[in-house]
Amino acid sequence: MNFNEYCSSVIDRYPEYVTQKEMCAILGICISTAYSIQKKGMIPFEYVNTSEGRRQRIKITDILLYQYEKMCFAESENEFIEGLRRYYQKQLLDYPQLLLVSDVMRFTGYARTTINNWIQRNELKSLRYKNKRIQSFRRGKGSVITKDAFLDFLTGAYYRSIRRKSNIHKEQAKQYQQLFDTLMSKRGALNV
Repeated sequence: MNFNEYCSSVIDRYPEYVTQKEMCAILGICISTAYSIQKKGMIPFEYVNTSEGRRQRIKITDILLYQYEKMCFAESENEFIEGLRRYYQKQLLDYPQLLLVSDVMRFTGYARTTINNWIQRNELKSLRYKNKRIQSFRRGKGSVITKDAFLDFLTGAYYRSIRRKSNIHKEQAKQYQQLFDTLMSKRGALNV
């Protein structure tokens, strides 16, 4: 759905211009968030003097454009994450359902200390029973992590936003970005 279709389906319900409070009701946000959005210049407005005082006048099309762009970005972000999860699932086919810290080290390229810190901060969820981490039955092998919890961690915002990535992490991110760009370019060619 393009913006014109989206706008024509929704615009009949609203007047041409609205106030900041009405914008908050339309977008489902609080006044401070609306102020922040306007301050950043995402939704333009103008001041108008009325009998009640000075009010903001905002075009409904500007609000709908903001809402449409936000909706499209969320869709593409979800598509990216779903594809990333499928990519990592294929990469993890050779690994068992229960992973040890050494398996996570081999897959991500990060040190044991880093992985244990992720587990302690609950970024990477280890297998637990009554709020206690389940350790490997082999002495010194560390925590046990399910493959699903590891996939959730790999596709989560924390792992994707690590600044000092390991070489393996950089390579995996680069490979997936190339795959995703190829997919999107093919899809764009099909839509044209």
